[in-house]
Amino acid sequence: MVDRDRPTGQRPMSGMTDEMTPRSEAEAISLDRVQRVLASVLIVFVMGMISAVMAAYLVFSGKYRMEHSDVVGLWGLTGLIGLLSTGMILMLNRHKPYNPMVLIGLIPMAVSWYWIFH
Repeated sequence: MVDRDRPTGQRPMSGMTDEMTPRSEAEAISLDRVQRVLASVLIVFVMGMISAVMAAYLVFSGKYRMEHSDVVGLWGLTGLIGLLSTGMILMLNRHKPYNPMVLIGLIPMAVSWYWIFH
């Protein structure tokens, strides 16, 4: 059966839409925000926890089991991982990576400083 009202080569319009296509601009903005928040939370729990666990290890058993130079090296790596994770979060949320908020990544390093060096 040929539909003469429709030009050749076009599909009939149906009520079905693609679920991944936002219906309005506000929905697209909301979807983008949710995706950025979820990715940020994932980065915090993966990268941030690596930094925090490494700092905790250095405080509780690292300084008793390793040489002091090894502890200082891992302590510096704790800060580097923290800076990288906050830089990734800032760039994901459309901020410059050299934003002063990147210093939040140094919190595990700063907290462990007292117990490692005293």
